[in-house]
Amino acid sequence: MSKRPIKEILRRRMKHKRWGFKEIVLYIILPLFFLSGIFITAIAFIVYTKAYEDLPDVLILKNYKPNLITEVYDDGNKLISEFYIERRVLLPLNNIPSIMKLATLAVEDDQFYKHKGFNFKRIAGALWSNIKAGGVVEGGSTITQQITKTMFLTPERTLFRKIREAILAVRIEKNFSKDEILEIYLNQIYYGHSAYGVEAAALVYFGRHVNELTLPEIAMIAGLPRAPKLYSPYFSPERAKNRRNHILRRMESLGYITHEDAENASNSDFKLKDRQDRKNLAPYFAEYIRQYVEDKYGSSGLYKGGLKVYTTLKIEFQEAAESAVKEGLREIDKRLGYRGTLGNVKPLGQYIDWRKVDEIELKYFPEGREKNENRALGVVTEAIPEKVLVFTKENRGYIYVQDMEWAHKYDPSVDALSFGKMKNAKDILKVGDVVDVKILEEKDKKGNLKFALEQEPVVQSALLCMEPATGFIRAMVGGYDFDKSKFNRAIQAKRQPGSSFKPIVYSASFEKGFTPASIFIDSPVIFEEKDEENWKPANFEERFYGPTNLRTALTHSRNVITVKLLQSMGIKHVLEYARRLGIKSYLTPDLSMALGTSGVTLNELTSAYGVFTNRGIKTEPMAIKSITDKDGNLLEENKPKEERVISEELAYITTNILQSVVQEGTGWRAKALGRPVAGKTGTTNNYMDAWFLGYTPDLIAGVWVGMDKDEPIGKNETGARAANPIWVRFMEKVLKGMPVKNFQIPEGVVFTKIDKKTGLLATPETTDMALECFIEGTEPTEFSDGGARTDTMGL
Repeated sequence: MSKRPIKEILRRRMKHKRWGFKEIVLYIILPLFFLSGIFITAIAFIVYTKAYEDLPDVLILKNYKPNLITEVYDDGNKLISEFYIERRVLLPLNNIPSIMKLATLAVEDDQFYKHKGFNFKRIAGALWSNIKAGGVVEGGSTITQQITKTMFLTPERTLFRKIREAILAVRIEKNFSKDEILEIYLNQIYYGHSAYGVEAAALVYFGRHVNELTLPEIAMIAGLPRAPKLYSPYFSPERAKNRRNHILRRMESLGYITHEDAENASNSDFKLKDRQDRKNLAPYFAEYIRQYVEDKYGSSGLYKGGLKVYTTLKIEFQEAAESAVKEGLREIDKRLGYRGTLGNVKPLGQYIDWRKVDEIELKYFPEGREKNENRALGVVTEAIPEKVLVFTKENRGYIYVQDMEWAHKYDPSVDALSFGKMKNAKDILKVGDVVDVKILEEKDKKGNLKFALEQEPVVQSALLCMEPATGFIRAMVGGYDFDKSKFNRAIQAKRQPGSSFKPIVYSASFEKGFTPASIFIDSPVIFEEKDEENWKPANFEERFYGPTNLRTALTHSRNVITVKLLQSMGIKHVLEYARRLGIKSYLTPDLSMALGTSGVTLNELTSAYGVFTNRGIKTEPMAIKSITDKDGNLLEENKPKEERVISEELAYITTNILQSVVQEGTGWRAKALGRPVAGKTGTTNNYMDAWFLGYTPDLIAGVWVGMDKDEPIGKNETGARAANPIWVRFMEKVLKGMPVKNFQIPEGVVFTKIDKKTGLLATPETTDMALECFIEGTEPTEFSDGGARTDTMGL
């Protein structure tokens, strides 16, 4: 027998013998299948183990505290502003209407109350629905899975994330009831346009609470979470309607609504609320509140905490203030002249390149235009002396010469009154000019639309209104347009007050024993300066008036006498007096302080004047009455802070003289109110600042007008001319219907007839007599002999 090795024999036999099916299965398929199984099991084990690593704890949902809106309310509990990262209003499930729940379940998860977190049948059904629709109309994720995606996981689409999603969904189902899960979902999910949750969505799209919505409105909202931007009724109304109708058909097929209900709802149109990205009815005031809340409660409390801030603002006062400032600044700006067109696009016949016009509009109005102003950009296509033809995107109309007669050449160094009315339209506008126009209500004789030439003011203003007795801020305007400049000139800007500081000087003098009848000589005076030129104060009129009593000096804003008065009583006393009234800004301790050369804020000066009308009691300006947390718990409550800083008699004497400023002096425009008013104008050198601060017994308001840059407003733009009209326009609106009140005369004030020339008691021979008020004990005791007497030893 051959002794060849067995291995060689077997090898040769195998070589010459064909493998059958059994051998293939036995030696190839089974081993590969076995190895593949081991490999897949290992991979699955690794993936599953990895998926379990660092999974978040779903029990944190037990303390579900989503980001909520902080809401700001006015004094009448009207919503005026909102602060949020996610616009959400939290609702318990029992406050959400059943039809909203059913609509959501119909489109998102009709087996919600049956599955344990994920649903294979749902995935297959969604796939089939999408195939039939030719696009994505349904998703395969359950409501529970969607919660895990939005609250625990990243948005990446991977198998690994899907496994984690399923694990978390099962965990949520084990730890929470179905109703708890649905409540979280309906408050958490994004519905587009900054709305999170069904209540916020209802308010954003329809301006009503979710329990006030109709079936078609609810169906539309229920269809948004799948793709909020794609199905937005603002961006794609037809697509939104199709999506809504799909939800209605689903609801009908599931028996949630009848066929008739579905048909009626499908045939209805949208009645959407006008888009409003963020509620802000008082932008400068709201920003003032925002800064306070963020400083005290942090960014998280402000933007996520769902606080409710109850303020002192009166929205009707605020609207009047904003209107007065805008109208007043436009009048001032037109007096200064026309700064020119916004560009030129040179139309070809009637063809206008509106893309270029859009670029110009974006440059000058990056935040858009206010809808209620009826303004637009237009292009001049024809020009003749009497009128120009202007095309806007939507209209065509004429600007007649009388509707642009203000448009003289811009020159702030020249008084506007010296310009004549513009008589030739072609002197200002030419074909192709891009202009800002206001669409007028009236039409010309041929029925054509009429436009008026407009421009945005460069001059700025601020207005602050307070209630003296409480310190409540009732209105605050910090500039012409918050979107263009968020700098709050009512609170942040320190500007020279000019003559509006003088009442503080005169009031301080009355505390030192001077009276309204005290006589000073209005005559030239020179003050030597060590390192600078000698200072020679002068009156606005550039003349001197001789012996003058203090009432007349303040009424007519005499500079020289005011400086002499400050010198007589001492700078230190006025500094201390101003601090008592509420002036906190640094005041330069020299005689120029008498003329208001140290910068103060409108807030400070308005508050200081409030002491006069509040009978000597200072109340701190107050903007917030109370703040509550999301559960209604009181976080803070503020009460008026009062402090008597001057006597009641002293406050009245000052007020009485400031009434003369209105009746006889530079504040004369305020007489238009037809009620007792006290106030003072202020103008600084070269017309850089214009002020008016005025008050009634119950209300005080201050107005500042000026340029942000250190440059003049315009020739002769004084406090009387620029600021006072804004104040009058505002006060006329807010005081309308209020009872007329007089300033109360305190017991310690007496009235005595005096000789205005001498300040002494009047005699039958006195030719210039006046009834003057005095703090009891300071009235004159000597009779006048007709000659001038001074209280300043000849100054």
